[in-house]
Amino acid sequence: MKVQWYPGHMAKATRLMKEQLKTVDIVIEVCDARAPLASRNDVLSSALGGKKRIVAYNKSTLADKQISENWMAHLTAGGELCVFTDAMAREGIKQLRELLIDEAAGKMRYNRAVRAMVTGIPNVGKSMLINSLTFSSGVKTGNRPGLTRGNQWLRIDEKLHLLDTPGVLAPKIESDYDAFCLAAIGCVKDTIFDKYEACIEIVDFMRRYYPALLLSRYKLEAIDDDSVVVLEDIARRRGFFMRGGEVDLNRLADTLYDEFKNGKIGRMSLQCPEEK
Repeated sequence: MKVQWYPGHMAKATRLMKEQLKTVDIVIEVCDARAPLASRNDVLSSALGGKKRIVAYNKSTLADKQISENWMAHLTAGGELCVFTDAMAREGIKQLRELLIDEAAGKMRYNRAVRAMVTGIPNVGKSMLINSLTFSSGVKTGNRPGLTRGNQWLRIDEKLHLLDTPGVLAPKIESDYDAFCLAAIGCVKDTIFDKYEACIEIVDFMRRYYPALLLSRYKLEAIDDDSVVVLEDIARRRGFFMRGGEVDLNRLADTLYDEFKNGKIGRMSLQCPEEK
């Protein structure tokens, strides 16, 4: 799958983040636990330079639990400071806050609040994560990419201040599989790719790695080797028909895509550490 999405505000946001790095003690880089590699912006990571960071792999309750445990072992063995979190379920939030303050406060010369910049690509749950850390709902959130447009400081309490920043993708997505991952988990706008083609790839993926979830969710008796046939079967079982009795694959694509993106089919991970 080919996906490219880099509106002008993303380039501006990257420049602004570079300028504001000197005002923060540490960076929280938020990624999606289902695709730990694809959901990292290497250009943004490079722009952060040597600034200390903690990576929060968010939406962890949507990811395959065993694979996330494998990722955690792999990443920590490589020296990365990371936490698997789920802002909506409030999992890992306390651990993230404690790690954040411990790592930053020990290097500060004066007794003041830790200042942390929150970065990441669109729709990985940055604003929801901030709301979880603040125990409030003061930051706009939504399950679509590109909602936060400007940097804003948030005073959490006497120990922690956060700088919320817009979601920024890399200028170019080199890997077709990374592009598929970003599309499948909702990190790029669904108006810039063919949703039906994405659903063919989603079914290809589930046929290979999560056939039991595919069978269970859509009450299939068997899974055909052709993903188009599988989509047609699901459309018939859901009663998605157009006039004349032809299956409505566009309606099916909208439904299946949303169910996959939102984790309604079941817990799945799109990347494993051994595939790094």
